[in-house]
Amino acid sequence: MRKINYNLLLLLFFIALIQGCELTDDGSYTAPVTLYEKIKGVWTLTSLRQIDEIAKVNAVKPDEMVLTTQFQFNTFAISLNVDAAMMPTTYEVQGNAPDLFARNGYWELDKPFTRADGNASKILLYSDQARTLLTDELIITAIPAKTKVLEFKLVRYDGTTPYVSYVFKCKPAN
Repeated sequence: MRKINYNLLLLLFFIALIQGCELTDDGSYTAPVTLYEKIKGVWTLTSLRQIDEIAKVNAVKPDEMVLTTQFQFNTFAISLNVDAAMMPTTYEVQGNAPDLFARNGYWELDKPFTRADGNASKILLYSDQARTLLTDELIITAIPAKTKVLEFKLVRYDGTTPYVSYVFKCKPAN
């Protein structure tokens, strides 16, 4: 009886060994989705809020104003262009709204993927193709996912103190 148990155990071991050596086809490699794929394209403004950062810190009301229907901001659209490899190229602001940042130039993200540390990603705007002359940073506060909404914040500073910010909420143009 003992000899049969050892033979049975040895047989199970070889079956497990043969089964474990079998290669499993998991399919071909697919590159992970980058934020460039999620935010590329033309985005039209659905709302724009101006926030008085100093009033907000000091709990003075009103500390916020909606600018969407004022100064022709309802015509605002931004085009974030990418090349065939999904790498950022140029951006262009369209419409008759006042310029809160440069109307055109080059862009890239500070990180192409969602940050693991929970910090917001930034859209970096440049005036030159080599991306050496940074003109502005747009802090992404909502990334398009299930709801197709891109929200970003432009903050203006006096030295290191923020005094005003603009929160742009956009939807895809098409």
